[in-house]
Amino acid sequence: MRESLSDSSEDLYSYTSTTTTDIFDFSEAEDFVSEKVLSNVKSGSLNSHFKVILNIFKNTLLSVFGFAFELTHFFVVYLVYLKTKVLQLIHSLDVAKDTFVDTLMWRRGLLFRPATHGGVIIVTALAIVAGGLFTRGQIIAQDLTSQESVLRSENTTETIVPTNRPRSEILDYKVASGDTLSTLSNKFTVSIESIKWANSISEDNDTIHPGTSLKIPPVTGVVYQVKAGDNLEKVAKTYAADKQTIVDFPFNYIDDSLALKPGQTLYVPNGVLPRPATPRIVRPRVSIDTAIAAGSGLLSWPVPARISQYYSWFHTGIDLANPYGTPIYAAATGKVIDSKKQNYSFGWYCIVDIGNGYTVAYAHMSALACRLGETVQRGQYIGAVGTTGRATGPHLHMEVRRYGQAVNPLSLLK
Repeated sequence: MRESLSDSSEDLYSYTSTTTTDIFDFSEAEDFVSEKVLSNVKSGSLNSHFKVILNIFKNTLLSVFGFAFELTHFFVVYLVYLKTKVLQLIHSLDVAKDTFVDTLMWRRGLLFRPATHGGVIIVTALAIVAGGLFTRGQIIAQDLTSQESVLRSENTTETIVPTNRPRSEILDYKVASGDTLSTLSNKFTVSIESIKWANSISEDNDTIHPGTSLKIPPVTGVVYQVKAGDNLEKVAKTYAADKQTIVDFPFNYIDDSLALKPGQTLYVPNGVLPRPATPRIVRPRVSIDTAIAAGSGLLSWPVPARISQYYSWFHTGIDLANPYGTPIYAAATGKVIDSKKQNYSFGWYCIVDIGNGYTVAYAHMSALACRLGETVQRGQYIGAVGTTGRATGPHLHMEVRRYGQAVNPLSLLK
């Protein structure tokens, strides 16, 4: 019985131990917890990696956009900078051009000959250099003219003056047999009185002798040597001439300062030598009424017809002297093709195309009431008489051209 009790006790203990062991066996829980922890760890690691990748992508995207913005901003600023510099360069060139033109126009009287001669020399040198650069072979010069076709002329001491060419200086002429003051006047298109004045021949003496040397002025009028203290107004008043005509004569070389230099040879076109007695009429002047009657009527008078200087080879228009501010009216209907305000030459002026190849210029105005491209009607107010540009007093310079060739306005005014 004890053995059976003993066996029962052992069985009970074994059962109890087994049951207790089974109850307190945490291996499965540990496995479960390990799996959960591992799962959480793995999940956290993935989130961390995703965040890192997201941050890298975001930073890369921001960097790209930032770089693109900075690059765009740079190009915009650079383009604005370039535009500013180009405009500054253009402005500088424009100022330099205006200064150069003003200098040339102001000094054109003194620099006329040097500029002309220098320009010819430069063009000739460029032509020679260009010819050497572009010539691939040498051309042997050959005389293609037969001796029989060569024109021969005998040697002569007589000066040969080309026709239809204005003279810029006094001509020394040796009187030939048969010459008279009248024939010389016709030959050189100057008045007899002008030849007498230039050679100090008395008014009542019309005789010249062969072999005598005479000075022939380039234009009808007086040749005057400027003295200290002289000015345009004094000279014009002394010789009953127009100041503007003296200035406009191209071979007087008067710059825009209108100053005279002592010792300068001054030609006074249409001037008359003072005489103690009543002066004779040197040449008939066309009266205003006659000029009006002779016109075709294409143009009307833009201002009252007070002509102070007539049309000539060196003055391709007419000057109409009127008080400062006198209204100027369009002589014909047309379109304004040029209108400027400048301080030299024409001064404030406008040019109107009236059709059929004709253009009419109005110059030296004190007020300008016509704009480029505007159509003006005959009789419309376009400006006022002034002294702008190369002018010695208030007047309107009216100039008419047809296909670029100067036309005497008096032939068209009614």
